[in-house]
Amino acid sequence: MKQIILTIASKDYTIRLEDEFAEAFGEDIKNLLQDKYQFGVKDLLTAFIQKCHEAYIQKEQMDKLLGDLDKTLK
Repeated sequence: MKQIILTIASKDYTIRLEDEFAEAFGEDIKNLLQDKYQFGVKDLLTAFIQKCHEAYIQKEQMDKLLGDLDKTLK
């Protein structure tokens, strides 16, 4: 387990994550928040929306791929 401290709107939040996920999370948060170590609610909301959009695009791509695969197998 790895401990990460996030500072949001001048308040520290400590979270514990599995080591591998902590590494991935650290990279994502660093990229999404442009290397900021302290950020406001607006920054966090923007990052959340960006990740939701990425998940949406991935789901659309996965659905298309599964549809294509299903057609190929029939």
